[in-house]
Amino acid sequence: MRNLLRLAFVLAMALAALPARAVISCSVASNPVDLKVIYANPFANADLVGSLNIACTRSPTDPRRPWLWIGMTQTTAGRTATLDTGGSTIGYELYHSTGAAGTWLNTGAVAAGSTTNGAVRDRVDFGGGGSTSLTDSYVLFMRVPAFQFRAAGVYVDSVPVTIRLDNETGSVVTTGTLNVYISIPKVCRFSTPPTPISVNYTAFSPAPVTATSNFAITCTQGTNYTLSLDQARSVIPNVELAYGLTLNATASTGTATAQPYTLGISVDAGQPGRCNVSTCSGTDTRTLTITY
Repeated sequence: MRNLLRLAFVLAMALAALPARAVISCSVASNPVDLKVIYANPFANADLVGSLNIACTRSPTDPRRPWLWIGMTQTTAGRTATLDTGGSTIGYELYHSTGAAGTWLNTGAVAAGSTTNGAVRDRVDFGGGGSTSLTDSYVLFMRVPAFQFRAAGVYVDSVPVTIRLDNETGSVVTTGTLNVYISIPKVCRFSTPPTPISVNYTAFSPAPVTATSNFAITCTQGTNYTLSLDQARSVIPNVELAYGLTLNATASTGTATAQPYTLGISVDAGQPGRCNVSTCSGTDTRTLTITY
């Protein structure tokens, strides 16, 4: 009996010595949320100064001051963004210090703000009093180098970010993505063209018959543009039905991403139309113009 009790005591001591499993979790995002740069002059660099922000939580038994490793998928040569319609790319680079120094990589470990290339390794502090949450911010500097002569348009890329405990081989805490948009003025296009509008109208309809068509326009960031119709009122040939067209908006400024619009048609009420058989049809074509 004495030997059994001694064995049980040894096991209990061994179990008590097992380390608690870390439950630190984090989220990562950039400020601004989307990294947008206007590359208006190919003879000069285009820069953006922002930040990489993390928000973390821990259990009360986790370390108060853990080491976090923050890496970005990027080489020392930087990354490339691709024209959203294809056919062209443009180079850019992300740094963890201002002045285009210290390329942010997915290998190595350097201090936050260092001018040396590598991933960032930082000892965060949840603070005293049993605090279980923290937010932290790191410099994020983006540069599109000069002397890149590319077609106008919007160039896009997504940069993977990984946060690990301690170092580049530590357990993954979270992953995220930074969205990059590089605009070369000036261009607008229908990213989603208007679809044909079809309406069914009964003679002498007591109320206007309506329908809509949705479309989207993508313009380079900062490009002011207007939308206009060649005619807001017209008559459909063959069936001789009068109608009106409306746009939900007629002017905006490009954001480098698709901006949605709605085109509405309203066929006037109380029209007899012109039809020698039980049903007939007609079509009318209008022009929608983007001016920038």
